[in-house]
Amino acid sequence: EAAAALARARNPVILVGAGAVIGNAVDDVVSLAERVQCPVATTYLHNDAFPRSHPLYCGPLGYQGSMAAMRAVNGADVVLALGTRLSPFGTNPQYGYEYWPRDATIVQVDQDARRLSLVQPADVMLHADVGEAARALLGRIDGTSLECDATAVDRLQSMQRFKEEWKTTLEEMSADTAPVPGLMKPRAALTQLAVALDRANKPVVSTDIGNVCSVSNSYLHFDHPKSFLAAGSFGNCQYSVPAAMGARVGIDREGGEFRPVVAYVGDGAYGMSLNEILTCQREDIPITVVVFNNQQWGAEKKNQVLWFGDRYVGVNLESPSFAGIAKAMGAEGIRVDDLSEVDGALTRAMENQRKRKTTVLELMLTKELGDPFRRDAMRLPVRRLAKYAATTETSESASGQPTDLQSN
Repeated sequence: EAAAALARARNPVILVGAGAVIGNAVDDVVSLAERVQCPVATTYLHNDAFPRSHPLYCGPLGYQGSMAAMRAVNGADVVLALGTRLSPFGTNPQYGYEYWPRDATIVQVDQDARRLSLVQPADVMLHADVGEAARALLGRIDGTSLECDATAVDRLQSMQRFKEEWKTTLEEMSADTAPVPGLMKPRAALTQLAVALDRANKPVVSTDIGNVCSVSNSYLHFDHPKSFLAAGSFGNCQYSVPAAMGARVGIDREGGEFRPVVAYVGDGAYGMSLNEILTCQREDIPITVVVFNNQQWGAEKKNQVLWFGDRYVGVNLESPSFAGIAKAMGAEGIRVDDLSEVDGALTRAMENQRKRKTTVLELMLTKELGDPFRRDAMRLPVRRLAKYAATTETSESASGQPTDLQSN
C-alpha cells in the first residue's frame, strides 16, 4: 500500500526524522530519495537525518526551520514520513505559514507503534525499522515507472527556486542593519558561528532550550548523522552542556579522527549548568561552549512581550562574566561583542578542544527574540476581577520585541 502510494504520487516529499539516525538508515533513505527524485526535509531538531550537501535536501521543518522545506511539504500529494512521530513542533504553522498539507496522503513509518497516527493522522502506517522499510520500498518501485517520473524536472526546478528564495530571505533576516555598539544581533551571530562550523571536520552540536538556541535551527546543517543533539519536546533546560560532554567521551572512546563538539546554550540555561566546566577540567573532557548572553530568559520573555503587555516578571537576568568564570575554573574564556570576531573565536575554541582545552565562548547579544514556541497554545489574557482590569490585553505587541531591546 505504501509503495502504491509512492507509485501514483505526482509530487511526493520525503520527511525523515530521528529514526533514520538511530537506526543507521540515512544511506537507505538517500537511495530511496534518489530513485523517487523528490525533495527531502528533516523533522524538527533532526537536521542530521539527511546530508545537507545533497541536492535533494530542502532543510528542516518546524520552529524557525526552512521555508523551502515547508513550501515543498505544503505542495506534496504524498508525504513519506520516515522515523518520525510528526510532533507539533514540526508540523505547526511557522512564519505565519500553515504549511502542513491537509489533503496529502501521509505514509508514516516508525518502529514504535504508539507513535503511528499519534499527532498527525496517517493514511498508511508501517510499524517497521526505517532502514528495512526504505529498502523494501525501493525494492518494490525500482525498475518500475512512477507517476512522478514525468514531473521530475518541473518539481526539482521548483524545489531549487524555493531553496534560493529561502537563502535570500534568511540572509535578509540575519543582516545586522542597525548595529548596537558592544552587542550583536542573534541571527547575525548565528550566521558567523555556522561559517566556522561549516569549515570544521564533522562537528557535533548540542543545543539547549531557549529562544536563540532554537532560532539556530535555521542555521545548523550537517553532512553526517549523529551530529546534532537537541533537547526535544520536553524542553529540558541545561541539556546541551552535559550532552556535549557525553558526545566528547563517546567520540574519544571510539578513537579515530578528531570531531569538535560544540554546545549552544543561553545565559539562563547556562546558569544551571556552568558547574559542569569543573567536571570537564577534572575529568579531561574538553568541549566548546557557546553562551548566548542576552541577559534574559528569552523564551519566557517572548510570551510576556506578546500577550502580557511587556510586564516582565522573572525573565531579566544580571550575570557575571561567564568567560571570566571559565577562566577561574582553569578553562579558557573568550568574550565576543563584535560580529567580525565570532568566526575566528569559535575556530580558536575548537582548536583549543583539539588540544584538550575546554573553552567557553561568551557572545554578547541584543535582546531581539524569535517567534514564540507555541503560538497556538497562548491567548491574550482576559481579567475577570476589577482590580486586575488594567492588565487586560486586547492585542499583541505591535513590535513583537522587548521594550528593552538594545540594553545590556
